[in-house]
Amino acid sequence: MKAWLYGLEPRERMMLAAGTALLVLFLLYILVWSPLHSGYDDLKNKVKEQRATALWMHESAQTLTSLKRSSNSAARGLGGKSLLSVADSTARAGGLGSALKRVEPEGSDSVRVWLDGAPFDVVMKWLSTLSTIHGVNAETVTMERSDAAGRVSARLTLQATI
Repeated sequence: MKAWLYGLEPRERMMLAAGTALLVLFLLYILVWSPLHSGYDDLKNKVKEQRATALWMHESAQTLTSLKRSSNSAARGLGGKSLLSVADSTARAGGLGSALKRVEPEGSDSVRVWLDGAPFDVVMKWLSTLSTIHGVNAETVTMERSDAAGRVSARLTLQATI
């Protein structure tokens, strides 16, 4: 190899050296610089996305906190009444008086309610009213279709959260 190299004209050796140098630079660029640079760009983009996600999460947490405060302040709670009387009076006021079969206490902060042949939509509206206005949530709900269309028999356990 050495003999071959020295057998070349000086001008040919110069061109070979320049070509080798260009090849080395090209290989360094392709094998080292380009992967590092694209990896760096990818990491920059990921950091930017993560910052945007963190900002969104922070704003959402603030929104949830403010909504929670407003819903707590909007909810009147039980208004000094027992959960038993609130469940009974709101069911009757909501149009479930004829379907209301029994309301009995279960522990200090929950009641069990039995409904037979109640309109499903009215039951859902009543549960929504209990939750949003009075802070009462349905812990367990069991519903079965009645013989009439759109009517259900329900067994509910309601619990006061406020």
